[in-house]
Amino acid sequence: MKDIINKIKKLLAMSEENGASENESMMASEKALELLKQHNLSLSDIKDEDQEPIEKETQVVDQNVWQRWIRHQTAQLYFCQFYTTTKMNKETYKKETIAHFVGRESNRIVATEMCNYFIKTVKKMAEQEFKNVKLPSFQKRRAKHAFTLGCANRLAKRLKEKYLSIVPEYQPIANPDGLPMLYKSEQKALTDWLAKQGIKLTNSRSTTSVRDRMAYANGQSKGNGIGIDTQVNGKMKARLLT
Repeated sequence: MKDIINKIKKLLAMSEENGASENESMMASEKALELLKQHNLSLSDIKDEDQEPIEKETQVVDQNVWQRWIRHQTAQLYFCQFYTTTKMNKETYKKETIAHFVGRESNRIVATEMCNYFIKTVKKMAEQEFKNVKLPSFQKRRAKHAFTLGCANRLAKRLKEKYLSIVPEYQPIANPDGLPMLYKSEQKALTDWLAKQGIKLTNSRSTTSVRDRMAYANGQSKGNGIGIDTQVNGKMKARLLT
């Protein structure tokens, strides 16, 4: 079996960056995937000894449902598992929301950086949208909140659509880097890590009330303009795949 694993590693290492032609790289990847299937292996079995281990990092975050939408979908897109817990702060006597990102260090760095970027972008859009709006303060806060929910909701849906567009439509010849298979292998590795740590995740449904439909719709429209299509390719993809 060791010889098979070494052979698959060599096939996966063949790329245009390493001197192979595009056709050679595609054929090598297709052959590697055939061997994986033939010997009932996954990409998680074909790992180097120096591969980053799966670990967890935490941070205190705002208790906003719209931020949770963004973090959940962003983490999934960048090979991580996200969940939240709460605890009492012994100094302030207030409940805190703790965000947990599980994954390999390089993936966690990208996921958390992109979460921060998306959340800051949504906040900035909301500020700009209502900068010159003349409304009573309570109406303005309500409209701004609805806009933020709409923007974040649309962004989260687009991130999920991006993930689903990559994973199920896998064709080796059209996508020789094995990215969809890597998603599935990483998800299994994350699930196994959580199980070993005795962490059981549960889905919680959150309800939000939208009192300003026009502001919500405007937010969704602006959410369509936040760029996400270039985040999983080029140099970023190379970083994720290492």
